[in-house]
Amino acid sequence: MKKCILGLCLLIAAEVVWSQSYHFSQFFSTPLLTNPANTGSMDGGYRFASNIRSQGLSGGSPYFTGYISAEVNPLRNSLPEGHKAGIGLYIMNDHSLGGAVQTNSVGLSAAYHVGLDPYGENSFGVGVQAAYHQRRYDYSKLSFENQFGPGGFDGSLPVGEPLNANSRSFFDVNAGLLYSRTVGANAYFGGISVYNILQHKENVLTEEFSMPTRFAFQGGSQFSFGPGGNLYLSLTAMYQANANEITAGAAYGIPLTEEERNELLGGMWYRINDAAIPYIGFRRNDLQVGLSYDYTVSSLKAGSQVRNAFELTFVLRGAINRELKTTVPWY
Repeated sequence: MKKCILGLCLLIAAEVVWSQSYHFSQFFSTPLLTNPANTGSMDGGYRFASNIRSQGLSGGSPYFTGYISAEVNPLRNSLPEGHKAGIGLYIMNDHSLGGAVQTNSVGLSAAYHVGLDPYGENSFGVGVQAAYHQRRYDYSKLSFENQFGPGGFDGSLPVGEPLNANSRSFFDVNAGLLYSRTVGANAYFGGISVYNILQHKENVLTEEFSMPTRFAFQGGSQFSFGPGGNLYLSLTAMYQANANEITAGAAYGIPLTEEERNELLGGMWYRINDAAIPYIGFRRNDLQVGLSYDYTVSSLKAGSQVRNAFELTFVLRGAINRELKTTVPWY
């Protein structure tokens, strides 16, 4: 049975899409969506990351977002000590309302990181990103108020709304800065980024509006307790028009063997006025797997509109040079 969306259903769907933009909880599995300067900021020669997120709605038809990215450090053997150059590519698909609204995105990033001291303990990076997005609307998967008459639903009737497109494509530019520092086995980082710099047009209805610029701040730290494990702290804050999102939390890694980066991870984040996010993960050498669950605690839960969400993530790093310091926690 077709999902019934009364009134200006597509306008509401568009507002949800552009005001929230994409939405992830495990920030470390989507490095190119958090800050273009994250590109290439890693130990080893490459990094692959993926995230699958499903968030339910009342009546079914959940929001689904899939992300995959790849990065390389192509000039590792020719740059000065402490310097890194990175190139990255991501592909993302987001769909909702039973597939009635779908967005496909492709982004290409480049970044350069400069060592600020002879030992590589401090570094500063600059990154830029070009992104292409295509949004499709399948009105046949939606029902409108004007299509209901005395005899019930009739899909051949006009929808009665000023919809002027089945597909929209747009291009945008993003940029970011990243600082990281290591002190022995401990590490710290902080970065700022700007997305949707061009503020591309969004014209689902005849009334025009532009995608607001999104500003993001991300910071974190890693503290080593030797054989006792590692403590990871993080803060991510995003601001886009009137939609603000702040997420803070911590996780602890318990070593499973004496091998480096072989640990069981568990922790909790809290997205202010929105959700509590328990997390469990496993890291063995260069592979990390994580599962998180968004438990909604906001008023949306009482309204039974947006339900809880699951995220499953994978991160695979290239052969790590054990002599390199960890430049960015989590990544």
